[in-house]
Amino acid sequence: MITSSLIRALLEDNSVTITGLGTFFVKKIPAQIKDEIIFPPQNSIVFEYSKEVEGFNFVSKLSKWEQIRIDEAQAKILEWLELLENGLNHNKSIFFDDFGTFSKNEAGQMVFQSVINFQLNIENEGFEPVLAPSKNETIFTEPVKDKRVILAKKAKKREKKWFLLTIFIAVATLCILFTKDFIPGFIQTVFSKKEKAVAVQEFAIEEVDFLDNMEENEAAKANIFEQEDNTNAPEFSSVPIANQKLITLPESKDIYFSYMEGKFYVIAGSFVKEEDALRHIKQKKLEKYNAKLIVHPQNTRLRVCIGVFDNERDAVYFAAQIDKNYWVLK
Repeated sequence: MITSSLIRALLEDNSVTITGLGTFFVKKIPAQIKDEIIFPPQNSIVFEYSKEVEGFNFVSKLSKWEQIRIDEAQAKILEWLELLENGLNHNKSIFFDDFGTFSKNEAGQMVFQSVINFQLNIENEGFEPVLAPSKNETIFTEPVKDKRVILAKKAKKREKKWFLLTIFIAVATLCILFTKDFIPGFIQTVFSKKEKAVAVQEFAIEEVDFLDNMEENEAAKANIFEQEDNTNAPEFSSVPIANQKLITLPESKDIYFSYMEGKFYVIAGSFVKEEDALRHIKQKKLEKYNAKLIVHPQNTRLRVCIGVFDNERDAVYFAAQIDKNYWVLK
């Protein structure tokens, strides 16, 4: 369920953004006194509603945890949002176990009321509300052992055991290797690692040169495309990235670019209004990628596209090289 993945993400980052919905935060509420009762500290989930936010980071986490593709993870989140919207259209509120209740206010905006989640409050486990002592009373209590201190000590003991075990295994392995004429094989391994390191460095340099010199190579790449196909196809070109093709966008006055089925588009932003999308291109200096606006047949939002790929792996890699918040549209 999406709510369990949200709790898992909040345990890692303290905030999670879902595209088209808003952002969830973990708020630490200190101990407080109400009606002569001392309530222990607790961690609660706070929600900020916004239709304009982008949350590719949560899509990436969900894809990794459930071992599915990026577009499948995004579709799963959209399906949950649609069920939530439809549910609130027919009910005053919707409750999710160990998470909270969604409802709508008078302005039609979605609001959220959190429940006390066990995973987010494991550090406060064992604390219960107690009556506050009166002014004339003196209460003597035994010191309470902090479970976090106990857990930290246990963790240090485990780490020490694993450290000693690792050293023992490493020493035993070295002894075995050196007793079997290990030196020739070791020399071959060192040289092979150096060759791999040089190859990786050359590949990284090619990647940086591609990003820095994209504008300077537009003319040469266009000539290559014309040699391959002299038909009336659109004048965009391709260069190798990870042995695949990146299709850069054509340099033209037309700010819109037609959506092609089967391609993977690197998206730098999603907007409702055209002026907001154009302002985003200027602010982020995306003109060097010939950024264009595309519209998916199933969605009316304007997406700012900075590259087109033949496969999803290279599209995700290219997006991560530029900005971790950029995402891939299939």
